[in-house]
Amino acid sequence: MALVSEAAPSPTLRQARLSDWLRALGGPRAVLAPMVVLAVVLAAWQFLASSGAISPLILPSPIAIAGALVTDGGALVYNAAYTTIEALTGFVVGNVIGFLLAVVFLHSDLSRRTIYPLAIAAQAVPIVAVAPALIIWFGNGMAPKIFVTVFLVFFPMLVNALRGLRNVDADVAELLYTLSATPMQQLRMVRLPASVPFVFSALKLSACACFVAAIVAEWIAADRGLGHLIVLYGSQYRMPQVWAAVLIGTAISMIVYGAVVFAEGRLAPWLIRRRLPSE
Repeated sequence: MALVSEAAPSPTLRQARLSDWLRALGGPRAVLAPMVVLAVVLAAWQFLASSGAISPLILPSPIAIAGALVTDGGALVYNAAYTTIEALTGFVVGNVIGFLLAVVFLHSDLSRRTIYPLAIAAQAVPIVAVAPALIIWFGNGMAPKIFVTVFLVFFPMLVNALRGLRNVDADVAELLYTLSATPMQQLRMVRLPASVPFVFSALKLSACACFVAAIVAEWIAADRGLGHLIVLYGSQYRMPQVWAAVLIGTAISMIVYGAVVFAEGRLAPWLIRRRLPSE
């Protein structure tokens, strides 16, 4: 008997999914409008910089920043890759720890009463202030930067995942209790699907926060990375290079955020379709 493989999505279905994803972004108007505003801002920025109304030591012109991207492109790309590794490692590790802790707190009242308050209190710790101690502890490599990123990323996932895992319909929960479903069955069949919207909300928050955390950690002490370049160029009054590093960090953060939105559209398309009528 011939084996029957899983049918690939039809072209019509793929087009429908792509259409839903594009509509979730708000349509062409939602994309064009910010681009028009950006063009106006850049034109005004260039005019002010060229007229001398703003010192180039404060705000260099967009053309000067573009020139810095060309002349120092190699160093910027190399250090951006270094920062990206730190940020994405912290992004993955922090979110995994946050989600696993949420599962533990869901099934253990003792851990939720004892550890959860400490996890909340830990967010009040000014992590930048203790960064020098982390550098002494972990050294001047990637480890302290990844630690800072994990520290700032795991909490949004912990709070959102725990809320999502608890967000189960009361009737469904009662039905599972009647059927004597095990905690693992309840987690796999009901609680994990219910937590998907909350998990993606946390991932979107973390997508930008992980780069901010990595760059700030590099400010303290680093010999590579965008944070290191910003400090180095700033001490040399090379402001176009400073702004170029900032813009590259921003662009990478937006790419990671877009990847999370794309993954949401692929893994949970019903979330996008649910938002469409209100947009």
